[in-house]
Amino acid sequence: MPVHRLSDLSSARLDPYRNLRTTNLTRISGRFIAESKPLVQRLVASGMPLDSVLIDEKYLDEAVGWLPPGTDLFVVSGEQVSELIGFAFHRGYLACGIRPKFKSLEEGSGDFDLNSKWLGVLLVGLQDPENMGSIFRTCAALGITDVLIGPECVDPFARRVLRVSMGNAFKLRFVEVSDPQAALKYCREKGIESIAACLAKTSEELSLFRRRDAGLVVFGNEAHGLPESIQIAASRSVRIDMALGTDSLNVSVAAGILLHNLARNQG
Repeated sequence: MPVHRLSDLSSARLDPYRNLRTTNLTRISGRFIAESKPLVQRLVASGMPLDSVLIDEKYLDEAVGWLPPGTDLFVVSGEQVSELIGFAFHRGYLACGIRPKFKSLEEGSGDFDLNSKWLGVLLVGLQDPENMGSIFRTCAALGITDVLIGPECVDPFARRVLRVSMGNAFKLRFVEVSDPQAALKYCREKGIESIAACLAKTSEELSLFRRRDAGLVVFGNEAHGLPESIQIAASRSVRIDMALGTDSLNVSVAAGILLHNLARNQG
């Protein structure tokens, strides 16, 4: 394993890790950052390629025992890690991974195991990284592996999304969707029942809802929900009735309730 002890933080090899509080590697960069030993371990276990790993020097001996051979390992002091990334950091490990290329729906649907129990998720305009990371963690826990990322969503490989997901994002297959209405039409042609999560009066209450076929559950923006055009384009819609005058739930909480129910409930 190539081990590089670096004392000069201006080295260009450290650029992916520089000022992470204010800089996030974007989709265009082809890279992403995972932080903490558990996330780096899950990244390694996923089989996704690593560009490099940065560690606090006190973890060097244990790191060489499990990191893949050939990984560029950058070693600096704990104080230098914090100086480089721009905030106090005590998790020991950071990794720069190579982003997978997201398939289009037409390409990615060939990977769907389309039987009546299949359940996928489409996110439209979801902008909070904590909400997205929490939904990914729920999906993994329920065995939901196919996630469609619609327009105006936060980057699913953003640093905070990965951290909140506890690395479970690495277990999912992502499909990129530019036109949600066209995607719902395509799914209908493939025999997939689309289910809009919304509080519309015409939506069915969750306790009475039974899905009939392979299903795609659609979640919208935290503040505005799903656009009416997408609600109309969906095969059906579902809501969670609430008590004590509660008008709505956080989208990640609602997703947990809905997905747990729909993953196990068929008529």
